[in-house]
Amino acid sequence: MEKIVLKFIALTFSLMALISCNNDDYNGDIADEGPSAPLMFSINAKGTAIGELVENYALPGTELKVSGNAFTMPMFNPVTGETMGTVIDINVNAETFGDGSMFAENYTLFFFEDEQESILVLHNWIDMVPAPPTFMDAFIKKEHTLDNVVSGSGLFSDFTGGATLNASLDMKDFDKNTVGFDCLYGFTQKVF
Repeated sequence: MEKIVLKFIALTFSLMALISCNNDDYNGDIADEGPSAPLMFSINAKGTAIGELVENYALPGTELKVSGNAFTMPMFNPVTGETMGTVIDINVNAETFGDGSMFAENYTLFFFEDEQESILVLHNWIDMVPAPPTFMDAFIKKEHTLDNVVSGSGLFSDFTGGATLNASLDMKDFDKNTVGFDCLYGFTQKVF
């Protein structure tokens, strides 16, 4: 029964990836699906979050500890709208430029509500550009989208690959350390 459920989840994620990813997200590799994570899938992280300062936060599956502003929000299946778990986005470094744009280093943790309590951790370099009047569009730097997954557990314990990001950030309450997130992550697993 567990194998049937995992295959159904893999099929669902694969269909979501086909709907949400464009040709730029695909590098041409083809392989049979194994009993682990699907080759491609999408996650929608959405909600309004207040940044909370974390210090020496231990990143699951790594020896890394990071400090910065952590924003916690729910994550959803972008096709069905069902809740999948929780995302914690930790901004460890950011630069703001005269034109209102920003460049940030983030670690993003995905905590799945599945039987294995699966986790994925991304290390992101994010460009953010103003989208007037109070919004920012955010993108993971293209050259990092094939290898920015730094750890995984549960269903994703053998996951090697990366993720893209297309996001709209509501920055109207940024001075209160509050940001509205609507982030679509597109994951691609490397096939060896």
